[in-house]
Amino acid sequence: MQFTEPISTAFPGLHSRVLGVLIRTDRSLTGRAVAGLLRTPASTSGVQKVLDDLVRNGLVDAEPAGRAKLYRLNRDHVAYPAINDLVHLREILLARMRAEAEGWKIPAVAVWLFGPSARGKAGAGGELDVLVVRPDMIDDADPRWLNQLETLSEHASRWSGNPCETREYSTSELKRFVRRGERLIADLRRDAIAITGSPPRQFLTRKAG
Repeated sequence: MQFTEPISTAFPGLHSRVLGVLIRTDRSLTGRAVAGLLRTPASTSGVQKVLDDLVRNGLVDAEPAGRAKLYRLNRDHVAYPAINDLVHLREILLARMRAEAEGWKIPAVAVWLFGPSARGKAGAGGELDVLVVRPDMIDDADPRWLNQLETLSEHASRWSGNPCETREYSTSELKRFVRRGERLIADLRRDAIAITGSPPRQFLTRKAG
């Protein structure tokens, strides 16, 4: 899965990237503005050809604006729901992971996504970095607990196509890392996204530690 441009996971190319720009705004945009909002650069002429094609297919509406044209995604198009899902693949993935983690028989204190995938920078084949906070009263060798971790990792990898690397620490271990000022804590405070449980920035305050 492409975390930089999720829609490119299924449809690589400029068409998907242009659709990704248009679906993220309700404003009408010129072709030059669309080109400027692409996360990876493309020529204005290339973007214009794509917009013309999308207009012909009814996916994009165009209206005159002086010598230019303004473009807006046609959200009434029958293809819109599928495009919307493809643009929001990361959110769909996190929702699946959340549903699984919230159904654990031994609940985690928290499950967080961090690293490049949390920052929206991981490409196809990039790792999903997941950190799970284990309750102090649960032994780290408890087979039921380990089975939960393994299953989540396997499912997340199948759902995304990315290898999933799961780190697991107890509440006490993480609080000790906070007191020591470990680099991992700074990374988590900056990037981590809560899948379930305590929000990372709240959990990782020095006061909490």
